[in-house]
Amino acid sequence: MGQIATVYCRVSTSDQNCERQETDLIAFAAKADYLVAGVSKETASGSKMDRQQRQQVLNLAQARKIDIILVTELTRWGRSTLDLFHTLNYLHNPGV
Repeated sequence: MGQIATVYCRVSTSDQNCERQETDLIAFAAKADYLVAGVSKETASGSKMDRQQRQQVLNLAQARKIDIILVTELTRWGRSTLDLFHTLNYLHNPGV
């Protein structure tokens, strides 16, 4: 197996679901020979900074338990360019 990945799926409202995101990302991981260590799903606004599942994924990265975070698109991770910049910088240190 290749690198260890975690799948992060987020929807904004309770009438939406993460099924398509999860299916697409698991299929992508299989093609790329990534080992999927977990799937994190969250219903929350992308503008909120206190999303529990996202924080757990960041904690896994900081602890070097994963190599890759898979999202279908950057807006699923967050809406703010500044937040994305800070997150990528934060993930760069442990090499994720």
